[in-house]
Amino acid sequence: MTTENTIEQRIREAVARALGIRTVDPAVPLQMGATPGWDSMGHMAVVMELEKEFRTTFPPYRLPELVDIPSIAKAVQGS
Repeated sequence: MTTENTIEQRIREAVARALGIRTVDPAVPLQMGATPGWDSMGHMAVVMELEKEFRTTFPPYRLPELVDIPSIAKAVQGS
């Protein structure tokens, strides 16, 4: 398992916890607006869970960019 896959798996699990999703099928894309519960309020729950999972804080200007697994992975790797 590569580091990238590990990060993406941790992101998927954090998003699932934040949104109350029980199982996360890797084949199903997680994306703001397309995933049930991932609306503007759900987005804040996702961000807080990601910050907790990765022990980081995202600057406010980055929050609108964190809309799917690839963009979150990019932000996490850059933090």
